[in-house]
Amino acid sequence: MTSSLLRDPAHELPPGTLSPDIALQLAREALAKHENASIRDQVAMYFAASDLQYALRSLIVALDAEASR
Repeated sequence: MTSSLLRDPAHELPPGTLSPDIALQLAREALAKHENASIRDQVAMYFAASDLQYALRSLIVALDAEASR
């Protein structure tokens, strides 16, 4: 009798890493959410910068993790 693993550690992303598909969707949503933000609105720029930085970092981590698998 052979047993199969429920998960394959060689093909898993690091803990907390989003899949590239989800990270890309997150980035698209952040861009769409802030596309009309006014450069003159300091609060809007703060939120846009925060959301877009998180989305970009998530995408880079997901792509790096995918490439190293």
